Amino acid sequence: MNAKKYFSILAISFVFMFFLAACGNKDPLVGSWQEPVSGITLAFDKNNNVVISLNETSYTMQYSEQDPNILDIKVTSDGTIPDMTMKYTINQDELILTVNGVDTVFQRLR
Repeated sequence: MNAKKYFSILAISFVFMFFLAACGNKDPLVGSWQEPVSGITLAFDKNNNVVISLNETSYTMQYSEQDPNILDIKVTSDGTIPDMTMKYTINQDELILTVNGVDTVFQRLR
């Protein structure tokens, strides 16, 4: 095999591996989650919006993820209500939010 053909195959392999790695970096927080007892639903999108819903009422807010596993939700744009900060853990199809040492478990909706 000549060097030009070898490097072409190698370059194509690297591009293919890059695309596979990019597909694997999907944010596990993005999606819809529901707390089974209260029925509260959280819907996180890739644009850092979270919609919090219960029955016919919903609120859309901005969120950001901080390390390690800290979620910061901006409640109002003018700061009149303080931001909510909580720890989060994702275990397969469970989102566990921890506020002041109290865990709330949400199930992923399909």
